[in-house]
Amino acid sequence: RRLPISTLASSKMTSSFTDNSTECAICFEPFDGTETITLTCGHRWHTACVKQQLQSAKPNTSQRLLFSGYRCAKCKAFCDHPDLRDLTRKTDELRERVDALVEEQLKADLPAAWESARQDRDAKAKLLDEGRRNYAFYLCGGCDEPYFGGTVECADEEQGELIASEDRLCQACSPRTQEICQHPFEHGAYHVWKCRYCCNPATFLCYGNVHFCKPCHDRNPNAQAIPCVGGACCTFPKPKGQTTHSNGSSRECEQLYYCAWCESSSSRDAFAQNESTGSRNFIVNPSGEEGTRGWRPILDRWGQSEMWQVENMELRVDQHTQTNFVSSYSWASMMQTVPLHEYVRDPSSVQIEVSAKFMGQSDCPSLFFMQTVVKDSNGRILHRVGTSQLSAPAGFWEKATLTIDPVIGAHEVSMIVYGKDANWLQGLSLLSPCFV
Repeated sequence: RRLPISTLASSKMTSSFTDNSTECAICFEPFDGTETITLTCGHRWHTACVKQQLQSAKPNTSQRLLFSGYRCAKCKAFCDHPDLRDLTRKTDELRERVDALVEEQLKADLPAAWESARQDRDAKAKLLDEGRRNYAFYLCGGCDEPYFGGTVECADEEQGELIASEDRLCQACSPRTQEICQHPFEHGAYHVWKCRYCCNPATFLCYGNVHFCKPCHDRNPNAQAIPCVGGACCTFPKPKGQTTHSNGSSRECEQLYYCAWCESSSSRDAFAQNESTGSRNFIVNPSGEEGTRGWRPILDRWGQSEMWQVENMELRVDQHTQTNFVSSYSWASMMQTVPLHEYVRDPSSVQIEVSAKFMGQSDCPSLFFMQTVVKDSNGRILHRVGTSQLSAPAGFWEKATLTIDPVIGAHEVSMIVYGKDANWLQGLSLLSPCFV
């Protein structure tokens, strides 16, 4: 189980330390007559100075993910205070997702060390800290999710940071990957890329999206393009319609040669459709592109309901989605049932993940919660689980996830979502997209 961020960073631990400073160490102005804030670590600052620091430190796609701007400038603990939660909650969630990626990379790079540290809390924390220092992660310019992009050693080279967000695409969003691989996100470990500067298969990933073979990596940042000899003399796969490879510093020189998983799939059971975990969403109309088709209202005890509505999306959740669901001032609800038995050979054997992204419409508070119900073939409830009432953040999309381990007798699963304004006539919950 992943250690919680609070344990790893120790930023949530209340300090008995008293900061007796008379001036703010950010602006060097005295505290007299201005609003101040004392963080959980015990250090005191001008409230406006800390908020400005957090606003300026927001992660972006132009450079690798650095969370240093979210730390106290005096003790390096992560900034924590109830009045700052709207500014820090997105980054807290992002740090948890990055830590999950650190775990995955450690398992791949240091399997023996990870296995020996798995049951030792201190050893695991030490290994995770080493991974955070050594690995570089980036925000994808397409889906806004973090992804592994090489080592810090390469990322900190003078010429290592790319500027345009289109240079920051994870494997799932890259059009070059999608042309070759059926399930690019799940099959990432089986992808064989071309070196950007020559035709050899790549063995290094640097700067988020630049692939190198070892000789070109050793020459970096002075690597020069080695022209492709072309035709039958170059035995590596060519881009469609071309007889040579494009080699050089441009991102157009990136190419996925093949996916070993997809290449071997033809030898598998021809009568079964093999799909990787997470590769398919079974929810119909997940973001309201077709109104409320596929969804039905939840009736209250008086036989009435408040249905979610649909509107054009203002703050984009990704590069593809155009619409979102919007709640009302009272509880809006709707549900959709997925017939597992129509898609899965043995519904009792599968783990189910139900998730949705949500946010508030304005600075005024709004609420969201989600439930999942698993039923058998007779409609009897076998398992029910739900989130708590969640405060919808203003200004960014947050993800809620429910995971259900295999349920004996499972036949179908229902996703139920609720949203409302927390204070009458002040704010609405937005929802998009929904996943099973």
